[in-house]
Amino acid sequence: MATSALSAWGAQFNWDGEDIQELTSISGPTETLDTIDVTSHDSTEAFREFAAGLHDGGEISIEGNLIVGDTDGQIAMHTDFQAGSTKAFILKHPAWTAEPAHEYPEVTGNGIITAFSADFPFDGKISFSATMKVTGKPTLTLA
Repeated sequence: MATSALSAWGAQFNWDGEDIQELTSISGPTETLDTIDVTSHDSTEAFREFAAGLHDGGEISIEGNLIVGDTDGQIAMHTDFQAGSTKAFILKHPAWTAEPAHEYPEVTGNGIITAFSADFPFDGKISFSATMKVTGKPTLTLA
């Protein structure tokens, strides 16, 4: 049987209306759901019981080549990090059309940049990484 796996090549992270340039890795968000222990002396057969609590929209981590000329993307993201600004994001599907046509996931919402760092190895490229915390409910759609 042939696989239905799709290539991630061409995926894009958009922050406050701007695509972030030259990304090499995008991961997340990992959404979670808290559980509330509702066990009582009446619980069946001495097993704990749980109810659903609050959802957490998770985090998105990105890595890429540091482009100091990307003032509307990477540099603006760093400025928003320092200001603690909440902005809109879009984790976009790959920007190419495959045959046969597929639907690709797209995640949208609002977030806060919680980490931003650069790496300067003596034998490699200058790179950056950033982590964005989703605030509120993210939306997953197929495009």
